[in-house]
Amino acid sequence: MTKRVDYYYLPKKYWKKHNYCEFVINQIEELILDERFIELKIQTFEFSKDVINKIDVSDKHLFDRLSELGFNNELTKVVRTHLILSLIMETCYFIQESLLCSLKMRMTVCFTLLRKPFLEILILVMRILNESDFIDKFNNLEGFDPIKTTPNEKKDLITKTNNLLKDLFNNEDLYQYIFDKEFGDSLFNITNNAIHLYTDRNPVSATEKQNLNFIFSTRENIDDMWEYIYHNIPMLLTFLAFSIDLLVLKSTTVDEDIFLKRHKMREKLRKRYKVE
Repeated sequence: MTKRVDYYYLPKKYWKKHNYCEFVINQIEELILDERFIELKIQTFEFSKDVINKIDVSDKHLFDRLSELGFNNELTKVVRTHLILSLIMETCYFIQESLLCSLKMRMTVCFTLLRKPFLEILILVMRILNESDFIDKFNNLEGFDPIKTTPNEKKDLITKTNNLLKDLFNNEDLYQYIFDKEFGDSLFNITNNAIHLYTDRNPVSATEKQNLNFIFSTRENIDDMWEYIYHNIPMLLTFLAFSIDLLVLKSTTVDEDIFLKRHKMREKLRKRYKVE
């Protein structure tokens, strides 16, 4: 684990939790950079020369030709791995920048960047893990919105995913701190306030009179934001990392021992830094 040299404006009491978050997101980034996970980038299939000639039509997209020729399993694998890789890359971009913004006390940007990984990408990760027909819908269903889910569907996805992870997490906490619109401290509400100067649809997170969201933050407000980030994000990020690891394990032939070693390292640091 590389030790950070500059923590900019972040108070020292949060350094360990920040280090943990950076460790976890760097672990997620390994899925992109480490050659052991090359299957996320390259898929190999054996076809006869005759089939290759049929596939190789210059004015047709490869995905369309695979579908037309009935190679649905191959198409599903290609789309699934490409989608997973893209989601992992996007997760890294957003969370790494968010953590850097936290160090630099750019709190509005920090919270804004947390929205996509937790409120959108996490839903996709859980759906791919738990819905056997998700890729088929994604490929073929016109107007299919892969993010759109009801509160009960989100709760169900969290429960099923956590069950696959041997119930390492508290289902109610995960839902409340990420998706719950009725909970003022959910990422849904806080990131919504970070994005918009004025919010009035939800009384729980409505902008107060003579105020604008995040604009008139005092040092005390910023300290409260740091407290929120380093109390909640380490746990939520750990859940996201375990979910992504499981998805990659189920979608590739990478040896399970590799993931077990990653998990042991993560759990060791999680206990050391008291991430709950």
